[in-house]
Amino acid sequence: QRMETFARCLERTHYGQNIVMFSHAASVALVAAFLRCSMTDLKFAPCGVYHLERVDDGPWKIVQSGHDNTSYVKENSPTTYPWGFSGKHFEENDGKYFGSSEGIDLDYFVGAPDNCNL
Repeated sequence: QRMETFARCLERTHYGQNIVMFSHAASVALVAAFLRCSMTDLKFAPCGVYHLERVDDGPWKIVQSGHDNTSYVKENSPTTYPWGFSGKHFEENDGKYFGSSEGIDLDYFVGAPDNCNL
């Protein structure tokens, strides 16, 4: 929910500007929030770069996907790999909150409302 709110606020606050952000693999949630798409197929490679573009008020589009880094990384550690969310990240287990009770799942951002409540 925070990623969706953050994406809408960035859209309004920096309308028409170029923005560069960096983070870790869980930021595929932010990519999904901009694209208003499912997180199902989004992966973030180590040192991955997502390049998104939006023309005027149109939808965000992927110019470059961050799922692969082979064009600029010679060698990855065997313990690092492209990461993304799966259904298990939203399940509740042993009283721990992971999102399912709030209706948050891989498709949370699909058709997300346009709001800015920061």
